[in-house]
Amino acid sequence: MCIVSASSQANNLDALLLNQMLSYVDESVPVCDDYYKYACGKWTEVHENDDFFDPMGLIDRNVNENLVRLMAELLQKQQQQQSSVEAKVLSFYQACRQAANSTRSSKGYLELVPPNVKIPWPQFKHRWEDWDNSKFEWMETLARLRRFGLTNVFFDLDVQPDMYNSSKYFIHIERPNFKTESQLPTDLSRKLLELGVNDRNTDALAKQVTIFEQSVRKMILNSQSKEAVDEMTVHKLEQQTGHWGKYLETLLDRAVSADFVLKVGNVAYLKQLNRTLARWNGEVIATYIMLRFVSYLEEETMDSPKSIDCVQELRRHMLPATNLLYEQRFIVPDKLQQLEENVLELFELLRQQFYKILEVNHLSLKRGQRKLLRDKMRKMKISIGSFPMNANHFSIVTSFYDGLQLPENHDYAKNQLRLLEFRTSRRLEQLDRPLDLILPDSGTAMVSTPFYNQRQNTIVVPYGIIEEPFFQPDAHDIFKTGLLGHLSHELMHGFDSTGLNFDRDGNYNEQILKITSGSRYEAALSCLEQYETVGMDEREADIAGIRLAYDVYFDPGSGFNRAQPSFSNLSLKQLFFLSSMQYFCSKEPLADDGEHDSDEIRVYQMLINLPAFAEAHGCRVDDDNMHPSGKCRLW
Repeated sequence: MCIVSASSQANNLDALLLNQMLSYVDESVPVCDDYYKYACGKWTEVHENDDFFDPMGLIDRNVNENLVRLMAELLQKQQQQQSSVEAKVLSFYQACRQAANSTRSSKGYLELVPPNVKIPWPQFKHRWEDWDNSKFEWMETLARLRRFGLTNVFFDLDVQPDMYNSSKYFIHIERPNFKTESQLPTDLSRKLLELGVNDRNTDALAKQVTIFEQSVRKMILNSQSKEAVDEMTVHKLEQQTGHWGKYLETLLDRAVSADFVLKVGNVAYLKQLNRTLARWNGEVIATYIMLRFVSYLEEETMDSPKSIDCVQELRRHMLPATNLLYEQRFIVPDKLQQLEENVLELFELLRQQFYKILEVNHLSLKRGQRKLLRDKMRKMKISIGSFPMNANHFSIVTSFYDGLQLPENHDYAKNQLRLLEFRTSRRLEQLDRPLDLILPDSGTAMVSTPFYNQRQNTIVVPYGIIEEPFFQPDAHDIFKTGLLGHLSHELMHGFDSTGLNFDRDGNYNEQILKITSGSRYEAALSCLEQYETVGMDEREADIAGIRLAYDVYFDPGSGFNRAQPSFSNLSLKQLFFLSSMQYFCSKEPLADDGEHDSDEIRVYQMLINLPAFAEAHGCRVDDDNMHPSGKCRLW
């Protein structure tokens, strides 16, 4: 029997990881001409037959496949206690897998959720009666649908922390965000037909609804874009704009006093809203609301009963439960402790390096400003799996899902609506007390990308990204730069132009905000704005984050292995950039998501603004595309 030593195993792992990295490299592309194409040129070829597009897709696929295995194991177990988290997760998963396709239709959802208890949606009226406009109240309908998470229709309503006290929550009401020209389905007549509208009426109704939306959009665009948020009682708001007491009682499912305090922005818009809607037929308004509800449901649900899609649904709608079961099955206490220690060690190195940045004081900050930033960095926290550190995860999750009862049937829509309603109710409960965990939005919940929560001054690290193949604790330190880069990027979100609105406790602080009006800070932003971007905060975090990660790794006191590795002819610094930038490899690198620039642009911007990259690869100043003489530095 051949026994492989730990050292040999490590060498084999390092060689394997290096070969994987090199398999994506296109050596026909000069490094100093287009580093993205050099580092990622063969990614598509290598993963041509795989069902993921980028490294994060690979991580998510592995997490989802593990969850499918877990669901199969739970099904084989003896029947769980009905009130247990396991039973609730399994109940939804089985409904997703076994429900008939008929229970997934948009029309079916609408039959379950009418505008109110007195009338159905207009297309479901009885043949012998007209739809009774007098029984329709658009605010009541919006309140009922808000219980399932629908917002941003006529106004935006959410539960948010107080600007000056992040532990105290209020209901915020503001004009809606109208990001696109239309928020209706593209083939409107076909959608109305699908939802049960008589085919003789679809074209005329589609035209009316389109004109109605245009009038609402015009009103939104004409309203004052920036108006101070006022603290108002329900009574005061009702005097000016409408029946908010009834709306809130329907939403919160409890009595609401006239002294209940709200945060309200753009009261003038809300006044105009009532006047505008009063001029329109109730059936048109109801149809518009119905279409927006259907669009929302289509974004929040999947129409597939495949096991991989159903575990995606679990992550989307039951993330705390899914994280707990995943942790118990695939991470276990000893491994979790080791991973937590690894992540906290990397984070502490980044923290100490940020303190050094403040001492260098590139931005010429005042002593008091540097103290505010040190305090914010000192209190920044890490949350692994959305849970607080050193807490009883089982107790937190069990308490969170107390009261959730899913229908004991194979009706997908009923189960989905119940979960949407439950998630909304938990968010609304923050009016009384904050949650014990961080609950991301549904889109963020489905992926393993770390993110920074500004109001809690916390970096959330999902389990998938601290597991193999992305994170290999036993490999050479250079292969840990992927996670190091993720942490440094999110850390710098605490100190980008938006992050600097908030202090160490996540509270709005005018003193810390003044940093962004300093001459050197403004000059740095002006430099970054030379190249168009879809998201300045992301560019700031990219450029400051890669510099921070590089300085941490190659700082003499970091403790990282900085000796030239024997398994590669590439220098350690060249390996650093290759390992860090290949996270951005993708089969579709040209797309942006509205917040981040395309992968190619992000890599280009990070590297042209970091002198160490040009030094590591011998790029010629201004002669090579990757080494312009003008470089931007924020921190």
